[in-house]
Amino acid sequence: MKNLFLILYLVFLSSCSSSIISIPTEQLHVSVKPEQEPENWQELLPAQLEQVRKGVAAYKDIDAAKKAGWKAFGGDEPLIGQHFYLKDGPDYVAGDRLDFSKPSNLMYTEIHGEMHLTGVAFVVRIGKDEAVPAGFAGPQDVWHVHDALKAANAMTEGRPLVRGLAKHWFEKNYTEKGDDRYRMAMVHVWTERKNPDGVFAHNDRSLIYKKLNLPLEWAQGASLAEAKGLILAMEDGCESTIKPKAWMADLSRKQKRVLYKKCEASSERIKSVLKNHTLRDKETVNKTAGLVWQDFEVFRESIYSDEQQRRLNSLMEHDASHHQAVEPKHHSEFKSELELEHSRQHH
Repeated sequence: MKNLFLILYLVFLSSCSSSIISIPTEQLHVSVKPEQEPENWQELLPAQLEQVRKGVAAYKDIDAAKKAGWKAFGGDEPLIGQHFYLKDGPDYVAGDRLDFSKPSNLMYTEIHGEMHLTGVAFVVRIGKDEAVPAGFAGPQDVWHVHDALKAANAMTEGRPLVRGLAKHWFEKNYTEKGDDRYRMAMVHVWTERKNPDGVFAHNDRSLIYKKLNLPLEWAQGASLAEAKGLILAMEDGCESTIKPKAWMADLSRKQKRVLYKKCEASSERIKSVLKNHTLRDKETVNKTAGLVWQDFEVFRESIYSDEQQRRLNSLMEHDASHHQAVEPKHHSEFKSELELEHSRQHH
């Protein structure tokens, strides 16, 4: 009987979910002006980062974090980790001063069967026309922004039941509270080990090298494309690469089938180099991984419809890490490069 009531409730929600999810457009908050960076930021930043490290020191063991109430959401992204949140944790909004000892999220990733703390994330809710927060002292903390409302409308289009649930959630958490700060400004802080891209980078490319038992110095100077290519060599590399975007874009069964087939071939290409001890060197491994990844990315984007691409584009307003990727080439150019590389390695 209890399940019946739940089903009826979900059907009720979905019945009124065809309209777009919206929040009152009138200004519900006093807009916060961007803060000026202090001139002595280089003196202030080390102490702020030390506050972060001390604040999460008790959670190096994931069991301690779970015992304290931290709960996982999302998946374990190979270059980031899995985010954990605290139900009664801080709710930072534009204009708030960050308590550097109290992050919004903890991040853990699995390495050889164990979950390791990698860092934290700070999330600040900002209004439609508000700038990202000053956050940490200085210009190094590059924030990226998720427009939760825009993403929710894109992800739930053509999915009336899910849209009903999302609409109910937005009404409860925003509309009924008179809150229209639904853009999520986020910055990562890597607290546990040196990130080759810096303490505030969006990704930590070196994580995949550790997961694959490759020398960490190989990550130094490697591109983001090369690190993503190495993800495909993991046991669940194709699953972690394809599954999240496949759901978000609402790929058809045929699209997923073709994409997995392509990914498996790409995975085998990288694995063959990793298994060949005469080719297992930094330059060959990184170059092959980069070429294979970009070939796979070009192929993946070629099967997206315009509507599917629009859905995916709604997820992020800005992501500085994307700028590190090599400019994409035409698919045929990648094919010829891969064939030449493959020929060189077998002669």
